[in-house]
Amino acid sequence: MAIAACLCVPARARAGTLNGEISLASQLVDRGLAITPVTPVAQGSVSWTTPSGWSVGLSAGVEGRSPGDLAAGVARLTRAWSVSENWRMQAGIVYYRYTGLRHANVYEPGVYWIYRDVLVFGLSEIHVAGEDGRRFHPAADLSLRWPLSDDFSVSAGIGVARYTVAHGRPERYYSSYYRYGEIGLLWSRGPWQMKLDRIAIDPDARSHLYSLVASPWLVTISRSF
Repeated sequence: MAIAACLCVPARARAGTLNGEISLASQLVDRGLAITPVTPVAQGSVSWTTPSGWSVGLSAGVEGRSPGDLAAGVARLTRAWSVSENWRMQAGIVYYRYTGLRHANVYEPGVYWIYRDVLVFGLSEIHVAGEDGRRFHPAADLSLRWPLSDDFSVSAGIGVARYTVAHGRPERYYSSYYRYGEIGLLWSRGPWQMKLDRIAIDPDARSHLYSLVASPWLVTISRSF
């Protein structure tokens, strides 16, 4: 899913290297929920991976209409290791700072099982600081990326998570589970990538999520270095 999203477990990085990416997206989205309005959003990210499998990453995104304000910041610490010839595991914690449609500090520890960088299954616990006491929000995600040719791939993902939104004054919180999914077409050549995603969430959750429901279409152009 975006911030992607979409459910984004990074592909295998070369050990001991510094990697980065810049991108332009039509909206920032996380598990089918909007982080920003539908507006161009520029993002930059950088990560360092050690020979032992540790990785540290930072990223930031700004809306095109207010480039001086941070819309989202992400810090990530992970550790990956091989389980077999075809399987790897990755565990870590991610911190999100949202200042767009969602004003929140989010902490997410999780573990992922990765099959040949094609299939990824993840379990995580999401904690939104100050939003709903000390309640954690479990999430499960499954994503697939399948090559169609040298330049094109198809991607798909589904998941379930619990959300909490405030209602009324004084604020009372409503919490429930929702389902989300995406299917996308990815074009890549050298360091350049372009992706078109169709995003959907559980219709029953729309009446509570209001403006947090993401646009059904997401376009992203990126360049890695």
